[in-house]
Amino acid sequence: MLLTDDVEIVEFEPALYVKSMDAIVVADIHLGLEWELEEKGVHIPFPTYAPVVKSLRNMFNYRSAKRLIILGDIKNEFGDINPEEWTQVQDFVNDVRSLGAEPLLVRGNHDNFVRIVLRRLNVEFQDPPLRLGKYFLIHGDREHELPGDGSTVLMGHEHPVVSIRDSIGVKHRFKSFLYGEHRGVKIIVLPSMNPLTMGMAVNEVDANSLLSPILRKVNLMSFTPVLLAQGEGLKAFPRLGSLAAHW
Repeated sequence: MLLTDDVEIVEFEPALYVKSMDAIVVADIHLGLEWELEEKGVHIPFPTYAPVVKSLRNMFNYRSAKRLIILGDIKNEFGDINPEEWTQVQDFVNDVRSLGAEPLLVRGNHDNFVRIVLRRLNVEFQDPPLRLGKYFLIHGDREHELPGDGSTVLMGHEHPVVSIRDSIGVKHRFKSFLYGEHRGVKIIVLPSMNPLTMGMAVNEVDANSLLSPILRKVNLMSFTPVLLAQGEGLKAFPRLGSLAAHW
């Protein structure tokens, strides 16, 4: 599904393909999340790494890009990198390279101490904002002065989900891309790549409750959500502000 002449959603995965950069873009992988949950006493009956890699392979089967850009949070722990994250980050980098691409990480708020691993693996690590042509690549957890007209912001962090009620009143929650404009700048928000990180329903919360300081300043209700049933389908819905009847 095309969002612009240069950007399309990778069917049917939480990723974008940017033609001019020959890059697949993802966000919020949160490798090692199940380790943290197990430490808190929450048992995860299946490992999340296998579905993450399956999704990765689907992306590169769809578009054989030369680069994978990760918009922050390759790992989950805020603090030092734990043994599970260390192993999974190394495995993930190797899996990306086995598909003929080079990974690049734009730092997110969970990416403390991961630079040590990435340096050993010779993986490019950039503090945001990263400017590549007309693209402004950020995680989304910090304040940034947005670029001028004609630019496109690609970001993660929010883990956007949209909540929809069906005809009998049952509520369904879907990961979602968000696409809109703010003062002549296009903004595209990606859903999390991790199957366990659903995030908050952006059509059910006040703007002040949003995680990203950037999204708190824009009119998010004017954005178009593209709902994702991973591996199955995509559906562009009306603007968020018109979905009130379906909450």
